[in-house]
Amino acid sequence: MACCFSKIFDDPLSAVKVVVPSIAVEFILHKKVWEKASLRDLTLALALVNAYWFASTLNVSFFDTCLISKMPTIDSRQQMEINCRRFQWFNKAELVVGIVSLDLYCEWRKRILDHDGFVDIVLAQAVFVPALISAAQAAYFLPKGSLCCCNKGMIEGVSANDKKCKIHYAYVGMETIKIASLAVAGLRFGRMLTV
Repeated sequence: MACCFSKIFDDPLSAVKVVVPSIAVEFILHKKVWEKASLRDLTLALALVNAYWFASTLNVSFFDTCLISKMPTIDSRQQMEINCRRFQWFNKAELVVGIVSLDLYCEWRKRILDHDGFVDIVLAQAVFVPALISAAQAAYFLPKGSLCCCNKGMIEGVSANDKKCKIHYAYVGMETIKIASLAVAGLRFGRMLTV
């Protein structure tokens, strides 16, 4: 029996169905909150968003996944299905956080440049890379990974060594790059608050 929430994972347009309302809500936040906030408030918001995104990605992608894969009470097919669903669900949340982060950064950057400030390329890349990776994961890697990894887990007679596919390794690499970028951005914005 399928849960009503699981239908969103099987829908090929699920990422679009999350992103479009998120952009509409972020537009309202931009007009009502971000444009009126001080530069310090924007910096604090960026530091908090990056810290939250870093911590949740590290937890879900690396800590929880390892714990689930070592649980003796569920078999490998169930572990793969659980992890596929978790990553699909978490990616939807990352898309929303990415939209908020990009909008905050654009408003923050505009304010810095309006006051003849300088924004270096490393910080810009550290903000844009996680959002772009999340979008690539939603558009390509999660659908392909579900077909590759999850379906292999449901086929009887497939050995544990054959269950890892190239998409899985690419996804792990992208998660590592995302975490590194979020750490850089969070530390840089946090450091700005102490000056």
